[in-house]
Amino acid sequence: MKRDVALGITGFALIAVTYGMARFSWGIMLPDIRQEIPFTPEIAGLIAACSYIAYCLSVFIASSLTSRFGPRIPAMLAATVAAAGLLILAFSAAPLWLAIGLFIAGLSSGLASPSLAGAVNDRVPPERQTQVNTVINAGTSGGIILSVPILFFMPGGWRVACGVFALLALVCLIAAWRHLPKSASKSTEEVLRWHILFRKPGMFRLLVIAFVSGIASAAWWSFGPELLQQHTRVDSAMTNVLWLVSGGAGVIAVFTGTAARRIGMRGVYWGSQFFMAASLAALAVSHGFSGWLFPVVAMSGAGYVILSGVLLVQGAAIAQPSPAAGVSIAFLMLAAGQVAGSILFGQLYGTIGAVGALAVFSGLSWVMLAVTPDGKHQAS
Repeated sequence: MKRDVALGITGFALIAVTYGMARFSWGIMLPDIRQEIPFTPEIAGLIAACSYIAYCLSVFIASSLTSRFGPRIPAMLAATVAAAGLLILAFSAAPLWLAIGLFIAGLSSGLASPSLAGAVNDRVPPERQTQVNTVINAGTSGGIILSVPILFFMPGGWRVACGVFALLALVCLIAAWRHLPKSASKSTEEVLRWHILFRKPGMFRLLVIAFVSGIASAAWWSFGPELLQQHTRVDSAMTNVLWLVSGGAGVIAVFTGTAARRIGMRGVYWGSQFFMAASLAALAVSHGFSGWLFPVVAMSGAGYVILSGVLLVQGAAIAQPSPAAGVSIAFLMLAAGQVAGSILFGQLYGTIGAVGALAVFSGLSWVMLAVTPDGKHQAS
């Protein structure tokens, strides 16, 4: 197997576990968890925020770990903490333990992305890096797609599913050990200080986009299945199907690099923000199941995963010669927005209801259509 192909498959699988399962499976499990361990929407928002807080902490140090120890060690650490957090979730009996498990699992995604970006920068020719990075990033959707049948068909419900997710994380641990470089070989790779990164042309604009978009995305990824069941009155079986559609739609993010060559990264970015804004607005006015929920949830999934691909590619390009640091800081701001968004949406949902909360969060994505990434750093 070609070295860059093995790297792409390993990266896709690691992102599938750390993002799709250890992080975003919380949304689809939330309705069942609340039936077994009752807590309010406000508490649900605080628990969801724990995952994003952990992400912020781990992504903050991930680029330094990658530069010091190479991509392999932080990637293996990502798989390890994903397994540990998921096992804690599987045996949780109270909201506090759910928060602890989700926090530990959330550390994994912050460690995974920068280490994989560093590995791609080290092992993949420059002309193919955008394509490989966007394929790896689409692993989020792969994890979501796989998590739904595991949750639906495995006896034992969400607890057994978390155990299966943990086992898959350990498989990724072995793959990372075998296929990721032990140390960076490119002499150009260096650690940039944070204040230097902030001064890079286009970086501040990208970080504003990441933070506000993170707030908006939390509505779907932290509360999507809950909204489908409580707001639109969709039953649990159809909720699983719609969540699967949402995750499956994100797979189109593998074409982000191809689309960027045709319409530019700015055009791809506009499409992602439109998808996020329109889907939240449509969900606000949806009551009862109808066929149009399929494109609505598809836009939610595709919009977010494509947007994260834009942030990955632009962050790596702006921060040269330290791409892992650029990915780290862009994803840090995305996660910081999701922390704020999870808490804010939970509060709004509990006070003014789903329609008002969704309208506010949809408005944030509409506003972001006017704030575009710096064209100077578009991928070619």
